[in-house]
Amino acid sequence: MNNKTFYSQRGTSLLEVLIATVVIASGLLGIAALQLKSIQNSTNAQYRAIATDIAWTMADRMRANLAEDNSYSNVTASCAALVKSCTMIPTATNTAATDSCSASEIAAYDIKSVLCTVGGQPELPGGTLSIGACNDALAGDGDVCSPHSTFEINVSWSTRTDFDGSGEFKDEIILVVVPGAEGDPQL
Repeated sequence: MNNKTFYSQRGTSLLEVLIATVVIASGLLGIAALQLKSIQNSTNAQYRAIATDIAWTMADRMRANLAEDNSYSNVTASCAALVKSCTMIPTATNTAATDSCSASEIAAYDIKSVLCTVGGQPELPGGTLSIGACNDALAGDGDVCSPHSTFEINVSWSTRTDFDGSGEFKDEIILVVVPGAEGDPQL
């Protein structure tokens, strides 16, 4: 007769526990990386919304000051620049409070206030606002920036993600605007 003794396994080996721990740890690291990427994308979306608001606010201010559209051409905003305050007092019933500002002073005030107030640089890390040169609609008419010419408004900010692989951690939006002409019907 053959006397073979069969031993049954009594528990798990240390190797099986180690493999299970590695599998669980790698899964948890993957979940943490996914959460981090989600937070980064959410923050970038918030910055993009702020930048879009800045660009549209600048476009609206350009439309409100059509008499001096040349002053908005080829400009980069700086919060350090000293400009004359051209704000209207909220309780004023007319625009007499801004009558002391010329159209070019209003343009300089608009550019600085859009970038340097709430929604601008305080909320947009490394935020810059620049307006490209006027793309003249009627070249040769003697006016550097004829009515219905276009401008490019560029808002850029610092990010933690290298979107285009250039090694530069900046993102931007570019808005092409046609301010209009004096006398155009307002929408």
